[in-house]
Amino acid sequence: MKISVVIITKNEELNIKDCIETVKWADEILIIDSGSTDRTISIASGHNTRIIADAPDSFAEKRTLSIEKVSNDWIFFLDADERATPELQKELIEFEPREGINGYILTRRNYYFGQWLRHSGVYPDKHIRLFNRKFGSVTPRLIHEGIEVTGGTAEMKGEFLHYSFRDMTHMMDKINFYSTLEAMDKFKKEKKLSKTGVFTHALSTFFRVYISRKGYKDGRGGFFISFCYAMDNFLSHLKLLKLQGKI
Repeated sequence: MKISVVIITKNEELNIKDCIETVKWADEILIIDSGSTDRTISIASGHNTRIIADAPDSFAEKRTLSIEKVSNDWIFFLDADERATPELQKELIEFEPREGINGYILTRRNYYFGQWLRHSGVYPDKHIRLFNRKFGSVTPRLIHEGIEVTGGTAEMKGEFLHYSFRDMTHMMDKINFYSTLEAMDKFKKEKKLSKTGVFTHALSTFFRVYISRKGYKDGRGGFFISFCYAMDNFLSHLKLLKLQGKI
């Protein structure tokens, strides 16, 4: 079965080569880029890829565009900071869709500063990443967009890896970026929040991840991801109040 791999990018020169290496078996690799200013495009162009540059910044719009542009019906989405494991690669190379199954759920292993987090509520982290475009669509959200399919779904055995943060600077940059999108999404949905809630929500988020979701079992990584979730929550709500003119 022919599969098109779609990788959405923007300034991913540190990731794109390693990502492509894990899907070079694919019949088509389509790069959807949002105006990268680094070497992302030049690196990707040397690896038998098809590139669409100047795509919208919106993740949902980029994924929707890719569904329209691929050559094959079956699509596998992989982000630039993700990698297909050898087990998943073998499964995809030998892939034959089951009758009535239009989407396949894959499990993602999340790595923070090089550590695989087995707890903290981030494993198993399941997403539809392989689907038939005739029956699939992208959820129209500013952030945390996903794939919805009509018809049945099934799970694949192979997993894929997500290398979320390289270092503290990268972590803070991503938190700042995603918290802005989250604030815009909450503003659009007219979410109500008090100034006190900015702090209480952040604290409850930290303890939910670190205690309730057993982040403490992940040691230093569990503490960092709990902090990340709390900081993201704090900044998104602070930015929401700013958008609402309350601060």
